[in-house]
Amino acid sequence: MNSMKEFPNFRWFVLATLCVVTATTAVVLISPAPLIGAIAKGLRVSPGEATGAAMATFNLAVAISCLCGGMLLDRFGPVRVWIVCLSMMAVGEILTPVFDASLFGFYVLRLIQGFGTGPIMASTARVAAQWFPPQERGFVAGVQGMAMGLGTAIGVVIAPLVFAAKGDWALTMGWLGVMPVIALVMTVVIGFGPEAPNEHLVQANRETQASRSDFALAIRMPATWGAIICVVLLSWVMQGFNDLIPGFIAIEPPVGLGRNPVVAGQFMMVLQISFMAGAVLSGFFVDKLFGGRSRPVVFLGFLGTAIFCYAVRLPFVHSSNIVLLVDLVLAGLCQAVCIPSTIAFIARSYPEHITGRLGGLAQGIGVFGGTAGVTLGAYALDSSGYYNHSILAVSIIAIIGCGFALLQNPPENFSRYRNWN
Repeated sequence: MNSMKEFPNFRWFVLATLCVVTATTAVVLISPAPLIGAIAKGLRVSPGEATGAAMATFNLAVAISCLCGGMLLDRFGPVRVWIVCLSMMAVGEILTPVFDASLFGFYVLRLIQGFGTGPIMASTARVAAQWFPPQERGFVAGVQGMAMGLGTAIGVVIAPLVFAAKGDWALTMGWLGVMPVIALVMTVVIGFGPEAPNEHLVQANRETQASRSDFALAIRMPATWGAIICVVLLSWVMQGFNDLIPGFIAIEPPVGLGRNPVVAGQFMMVLQISFMAGAVLSGFFVDKLFGGRSRPVVFLGFLGTAIFCYAVRLPFVHSSNIVLLVDLVLAGLCQAVCIPSTIAFIARSYPEHITGRLGGLAQGIGVFGGTAGVTLGAYALDSSGYYNHSILAVSIIAIIGCGFALLQNPPENFSRYRNWN
């Protein structure tokens, strides 16, 4: 599989679909967040209960289904799994107006959507290994990371606009069901397209005893756990930092910097844009600058993350809006390269028929890492009354990530598969 002619141009449509599918999951995830007040009023519950139903329930289902989704991807392939998952998300959105007065019904719908999201998050490594030559897999992972950031940005902008037009939070969710339907149509088109270049080799490898033990062998390798823990730690850092910084910028001194919430939102938008740019650039760094090696990119990403996240607490940084913006841009860029580069490492270094399970394991456990980041940051803030300890904790976790990045060496046990990848 060394000839580029064996990887059809149709793979770029597959990549476009992966981006739309990924952005759809982000929109479905984040769109209730700016409407929590309206959701709480409509369901006659507190904002805390509404947040739990809309966000916590969804994330729990994502974590569980991401862990299990890898097995489904390896068994049935991305197209079949995406069709089922996108249908679940579309149904959850479209039926929301039917249950607009039922807290239990909203819980159920968000669970359905979360269970549909997890396997999609786990599919990047599988799609990259199935459709793209090794030298393009870093780019694929980076573009997918950008799509997640883009979907988040779309969700927080579109949901309030639709709500302003419709005046009803449940109808807003129903209208947002258009996006998973579009993604579903694109996925069906892939099903009628050419076979993935590596698919026949995957089928042949599934039939051997050796291939059935590949996953068991992989999870005993330090490189595998180095990659998985890198995803967990970066998820921890991202969630902790992104949840801390808006308050740190907006809240009055001595707790925060005393800028207003509007300024805090603008700063976070800049951080989000830089994150999307960094995700795309991660593929260039891995494939072009470092010859397909993810380890130095992930190491430098964690190191830069530690430095620039810690820097926000330094007076010479946060006393100037321009310097603080530059620091946040650099923090976003460094954070962005770590997970796509790690997923590219999995796609390059392991046999394609287990990349779904490995990607799902990394992304699924990563969700729990993000929860830990938010929890630890909130505890440190609550116990000290200041943001300094919370920001320091984020930087320490990033430094730990540098150590695990060094474990990302391609396993020699699977070198025979890299010959046909």
